[in-house]
Amino acid sequence: MVFGQVVVGPPGSGKTTYCNGMSQFLTLIGRKVAIVNLDPANDSLPYECAVNIEDLVKLSDVMIEHSLGPNG
Repeated sequence: MVFGQVVVGPPGSGKTTYCNGMSQFLTLIGRKVAIVNLDPANDSLPYECAVNIEDLVKLSDVMIEHSLGPNG
């Protein structure tokens, strides 16, 4: 059986910290973990991502093209 979590929240709310802790916990109890990062502004993750949107979309390109700040 496969389980998943979707972690959302405003900037600075602890999403990365939560994902890091949950990843460590699940790995420790023998579960497989795959983290998907959908935030191109988060460029210093403390864990490996199975999929990282930053590989496809560059924050600086989006900011310039759409005249946006780092949080959209």
